[in-house]
Amino acid sequence: MLRLHRPWGVIFVAVAGVVLAFGSAANALAAPTIELTRGTVEPVESITTQLGAVVNNAGNDYFRMHVKPTGGEGCGANAQADRGAPVINEFVSSETNPVHSSQNWTFQAAGTYKVCAWVTTGPEEVQASAETTFTVRPPHLTLSISVPTSVQPQQTFQVATTAQAETERQVWEYVMPNTGAVCPANAAAAAAASGESQILGYWNVTGGPFTETRNQSLSSPGSYLFCAYFEYPNTGSPPELSASAQTSVIPPPPPCVVPRFHVGTSLAIVERSIVAASCSLGKVSYSGSSSVGRGGVLSLRPGTGTKLGPGAAVSIIVSAGRPCVVPPVKTGSDLRHVERLLAAANCRALVVHAHSRHVRRGRVVGLGSRARSRLFPLSRVRVLVSAGR
Repeated sequence: MLRLHRPWGVIFVAVAGVVLAFGSAANALAAPTIELTRGTVEPVESITTQLGAVVNNAGNDYFRMHVKPTGGEGCGANAQADRGAPVINEFVSSETNPVHSSQNWTFQAAGTYKVCAWVTTGPEEVQASAETTFTVRPPHLTLSISVPTSVQPQQTFQVATTAQAETERQVWEYVMPNTGAVCPANAAAAAAASGESQILGYWNVTGGPFTETRNQSLSSPGSYLFCAYFEYPNTGSPPELSASAQTSVIPPPPPCVVPRFHVGTSLAIVERSIVAASCSLGKVSYSGSSSVGRGGVLSLRPGTGTKLGPGAAVSIIVSAGRPCVVPPVKTGSDLRHVERLLAAANCRALVVHAHSRHVRRGRVVGLGSRARSRLFPLSRVRVLVSAGR
């Protein structure tokens, strides 16, 4: 009996030694580690990016990853206690260490996000955890509108809208009376704007830039506002980008109808009536008049009542006063007498001497203008005076 017991005791001790040896090897394994990874492309709202991790020293454990916006709760003690959106939930085999795990993920809004990860042997037994934060930027967008500065009622003109989007986006565009030079807050508010708000269209944009053109006409005179929006995720959201442009509907000016006036009316009054008749002021010229005093208007060219295009020029003839009417002069008259006759006729004398065989020296041979000729007021009339033989 004693001989039988001793060998069994030896065997127990040996087995126990083996158990202890395995226990020591298990205790020597390093604790699991998590190295969080992210795709090489900068995260952009609405564009898929890759979230993942490299897990080391995990032996038949579970790996879980959550993501959530920052600013609220931090990472939970484990996945069950965390309120983030699940990204990865998978079993990690000890035969595949290190484990590379990744998942495509699309962020629906720009902002700062937190990634939380855990390695657990069960629902709550956490072996390792990790967290990181990063920023998701809005997509790059450009938007502009081009319209004429002014148009006429019912005139067809072109609205050119140029848009570019890094990812798929929708553009909404409206036209409405300009009541404050500011577009409504978003596309939904533009659609509900009072007055003659009208949708020009909506279309999807990916890439670009692309230019969308539309023919448009407006009937009522006034100022109008064109408003375009990049709307995401819906038309009631604050737009990611907006653009505006303005145009004015201006009726064409009325035609120029040469106005009526009383002969002798002052130049200033006639000029005002010409401008009020949708005409412009043309050349002002002067002419002598026996019946209209100096400065009074004699006539218009073209004549009163003539219908011309808007802004056509109208010339004005103004009285320069009593004309010079050359008086009849007898050969041999006294020079002073002739000068008095010319002055009385509102003319001026220009004395010229010349030799004469028939008229005595100092006497008037004749005038350079025909008698009773009507000249401009105070015109010079040449008086030929004899210098003798």
